[in-house]
Amino acid sequence: MARSGSDTFTEMPEPAKHILVTVLDWGLGHATRSVPVIQALVARGCKVSLAGHGDSLLLLKQEFPQLQTYEITSYRVAYSANIPFMIKIFMQLPKFLLAIRKEHRQIEKLCLDKRIDAIISDNRYGCWSNSIPSILITHQVNLILPSSFRWLSGLINFFNHKLIKRFDACWVPDYPDNRVTGTLTEPGNLRVLFIGMLSRMKPEKIDPIANTLVAILSGPEPQRQILEKILIKEISGRQERCTLVRGLPGDMTITQDGLTIYNHLLGDQLSELIQKSSIIITRSGYSTIMDLYKINAKRVILIPTPGQTEQEYLAQELDRQKVALYQAQAKFSLNDALSRLSEYNGFTKSKTEPSLLPEAINDLLQMNKG
Repeated sequence: MARSGSDTFTEMPEPAKHILVTVLDWGLGHATRSVPVIQALVARGCKVSLAGHGDSLLLLKQEFPQLQTYEITSYRVAYSANIPFMIKIFMQLPKFLLAIRKEHRQIEKLCLDKRIDAIISDNRYGCWSNSIPSILITHQVNLILPSSFRWLSGLINFFNHKLIKRFDACWVPDYPDNRVTGTLTEPGNLRVLFIGMLSRMKPEKIDPIANTLVAILSGPEPQRQILEKILIKEISGRQERCTLVRGLPGDMTITQDGLTIYNHLLGDQLSELIQKSSIIITRSGYSTIMDLYKINAKRVILIPTPGQTEQEYLAQELDRQKVALYQAQAKFSLNDALSRLSEYNGFTKSKTEPSLLPEAINDLLQMNKG
């Protein structure tokens, strides 16, 4: 009941929800695709904090210098130039499980100390809480194993699903119909919500400049550096105007033999550079593929990280659909790729509309634990 005069009650505005966004530190893709999620939360008036480790957290600090950040444990993933990717990953499983347990303890303490209301975790399996709503973002609901390990798929994915079920919901950055991710995101009996593709790219009315080539590197060492050496050898001295983005922190720029090399570009700068270029060479990580769909990229050459089955699967599927040309790193030939590139149709904008993210955020903000 309202009262007159000084006794009149004033309805107090509901305090802003405090959302913690955490990102995996395997390459930069988990950080870049979290950018539109963070932007949407800030636009909704949420208080947003960020947690992660290494270069991925550094990228988010550069994109959102106004937000509070927290350092949490690294998975310390190690790769090898000689040992097959999946074998190397299996060898590190005990270390990963310990990291997941450690980050879970860190997150529970952080949520209590900083009064966090909800968590959005991009592929960090320990970033969930018993007391507040917790969301996992992943495009690998099902892990694809190499053919020699395919007999283990049922067991591995049983444990993968068990980890996912610790979260209140699983957000998949794809569309429920005609999915780009295909087998990777078959939901089975999991609570999966498709939120549409996530990209920090900004489509602009830019006509590509003829005879311009951009190569974008990303992913773990030593494979990132191996591909860098291959690409520099292939593109140096060509008649095309060539640019290489190394996917490393820092602002260093080098120009040599008609080739411009950047360590890192912010989202807007990278978006403009890609859209100005008539030829694009890149890894086939899913975050990169979402970026290519967002800007309707046309002449694209995909080089998966060797042994990374998810990237190989996506590159092979896009090649089969005549969207983008796939070449293996060990057999890469730019002349061969360019001679066949006219056979491919490029990425279409039909995969990027409409956005399902606002509805997913609405669900999160109304969610109560238990």
